[in-house]
Amino acid sequence: MMKFAVKEWAELISGPISMKEQDQQIFKHADLPAVKDKLSITLRLKIQKHFSDWSTIFHKGTEHLIRTPILQLTPNKSSLHARFTGNWGSNFGIGALDDGLTLKKWHHIAYTLSDPEKRLDIYLDGEWVGFYCIEKVKTHKVVFNDGPLHIGRAINHHGFNGEISNVRYFNWRLSPEEIMEDFINEYQRKPIVYGSKIALIHLSTGKYLSTKGVKYDFGPNNQQYMVICSDQEIDSENDVWTLVEANGKGINEGDPVSLNNIIGFKHKSTGYCLHSHNTNNGKVTPISKQQQVTLRPGEIGVDDEWLIRRYNLTTSYDTGHLMNGDIIGLFHNKTNKPALYSHAVLLGDGSQEVSCSGDGSESNNKVSNIPFQMQLFSD
Repeated sequence: MMKFAVKEWAELISGPISMKEQDQQIFKHADLPAVKDKLSITLRLKIQKHFSDWSTIFHKGTEHLIRTPILQLTPNKSSLHARFTGNWGSNFGIGALDDGLTLKKWHHIAYTLSDPEKRLDIYLDGEWVGFYCIEKVKTHKVVFNDGPLHIGRAINHHGFNGEISNVRYFNWRLSPEEIMEDFINEYQRKPIVYGSKIALIHLSTGKYLSTKGVKYDFGPNNQQYMVICSDQEIDSENDVWTLVEANGKGINEGDPVSLNNIIGFKHKSTGYCLHSHNTNNGKVTPISKQQQVTLRPGEIGVDDEWLIRRYNLTTSYDTGHLMNGDIIGLFHNKTNKPALYSHAVLLGDGSQEVSCSGDGSESNNKVSNIPFQMQLFSD
C-alpha cells in the first residue's frame, strides 16, 4: 500500500496578545498537526524589555530537557536561542545569534527542524540568520515528543514580556521561499505605528517620494531641500521616512496611527521634516507654480503637520487605523489642507515635481505607504 505524507498546519494564536513573564498558553499534543520527523513554527514577536534570565518563547515537552522544539531568548540581550533534543543528548542547536531582538519592534521568526535533512534553521524577518547541522548523520537523530507545546512560561523558565501573534505550527520543514511568503503575508495588512519607517509611492507613476539634496533659494538662514518623486527603485536612505507624532499630540512610539489624524514625517537620511508653506513672495514650484513641498531642519512644527486619510474603493474617506499598503492622501494642515500632489512633469534632472494642490480627489493625489521592512532592507 502506498503511503502519502499529508502536510498540515494550524494557527495557534492569531492575536496579537500581550504576555508577561508568568503568562503561558498551552496546546495539547493531540491538538497539533501530527509530526513524524519534521516541523516548523513561525510567529510574530514584539519584546518590551530584556531580562537577566532566559526567557521562553515556545517549548514542547514535559520536562526541562525534553525540548523538541524550544526557542528562548538569551539573558540581557534577547538573542534567539534555538535548541532540540537528540538521541545522543538532550540539548543541541544554536547557542545565540549575534544580534538581539530590537525592543518594541515586531519581528517575524521562523524555526525549522528536520531529522532527514539533519538540520535546524532560524530565520528573522524573512532572512536566514542561523543553522545547526547534525554531523553523525547515520546514528544521530532528532527526538520528537508527545508533550504539550508551551507558548511563554514553560517548565523551569519564565516567559517573555511583550506581544505575540500569528503563531503557526507546521508538520513539515518550510522552504526559504515559504518562509519569505509567510513573512511578506504577515506584513501585508499590519498596522502602521508611530516610529515605523515607511516608503511612500506615487500611484500614478510608481515613483518614491524622495529628495536629491537640491535646495530652494530662501537665503542663507533658511535651508530647505526640494521634495521630489525620484525613481521606481527604492533608495534605502533618501526614499525612507519615519512616521512621527504631530507637535504636542502626546503620542507614544509604537502606538497605532489613527486615520483622519494629524501626523508628521521625518526623512531618514537628513532627519528633516516633511514641510510645506504658503505661496507668498513667489515661493512656488519651478514648473507648475504650485505650493512647494520641502524638507526643513528642526523638530516638527505647525508647518510640518499633515492630515492623513485613506481611500476606499468608492473614494470616500475611511476610518480606523493606518495599515501598510493603504492608499492614502496627505493634506497640509496649516495652509487650508491642499493635498500632496505629483505628476509626470519632469525637472531638469529627470525627477518628478511634488507640490500641494487640489482637494485630494485626483489620482495624482494618491500615494501608497509600504513598511520599509517589506522592501527587505534593514532598519
